[in-house]
Amino acid sequence: MSAPILAGRIDTHAGRATFDTLTGIARVAERAGFDALILDDSTPAAAGPGRFEATTLAAALAAVTDHIGLIVSALPADQAPYHVARIVASLDHLGRGRTGWFAGTDDPQGRTAELIEVARGLWDSFDDDAYVHDRADGLYWRLDAMHRLDHQGRHFDVAGPLNVARPPQGHPVVAVRGPGLAAHADLVLLDDPADLPRVREQAPHAKVLLTAPDAADAAALLAASPADGLVVPLRDAHDPLRVTGPATPGRADAPTLRDRLELRRPAGRYATATA
Repeated sequence: MSAPILAGRIDTHAGRATFDTLTGIARVAERAGFDALILDDSTPAAAGPGRFEATTLAAALAAVTDHIGLIVSALPADQAPYHVARIVASLDHLGRGRTGWFAGTDDPQGRTAELIEVARGLWDSFDDDAYVHDRADGLYWRLDAMHRLDHQGRHFDVAGPLNVARPPQGHPVVAVRGPGLAAHADLVLLDDPADLPRVREQAPHAKVLLTAPDAADAAALLAASPADGLVVPLRDAHDPLRVTGPATPGRADAPTLRDRLELRRPAGRYATATA
């Protein structure tokens, strides 16, 4: 990793979080070199006014930013895998490959792990070159490049295919909190540095970020962190500059969130099988 990963966490309940306020934070964070924003709407509604649903907010912020990744908090637990996969894939297309999905924190029954597996399978419903848009021959997409999932598991039965083209990142970045789901994730958020060795062992492929309690302390923590980077709470547009300063270089030339995190783009499972 050429430089530590910096992600900012925005609590959509914090204070009177207007869209103008959140837009200001996002734009300053992008200019300051932050790699991603975690849009967290999990705080109870009673905590304060100004709530924004995370996926709606991500779509809006994608239209007013250019490079920064946008990671949406976990969708409702009763949401069907097909709907989760469709929403996240659509966001990845709208954001031109900048979407991440925070899938959850623990998994005592194996439901979230299976949900991640099903979502990734649905994102592979179409090969990357399935849509040819050949008006002369009247061919919009190739039938042989569409695949049913036909998943039958403990928690979900999902036939597929998804009705969305394969996302720009192949699979949007899957983030989790804590070591319990690390093996299923691309990005792991940790509150306790003592969990880092366990996560490194279980998920050597994943990037690991430690959570910082406050933006004012983040610079020192970043320098000393044994992880790949930090998650910093962002409450106003001054916070990103407290962490990085106005001229800190980022990875602004990285076109997708996977590129920013130096994660490989996964090949479609069916293309791999027939290669």
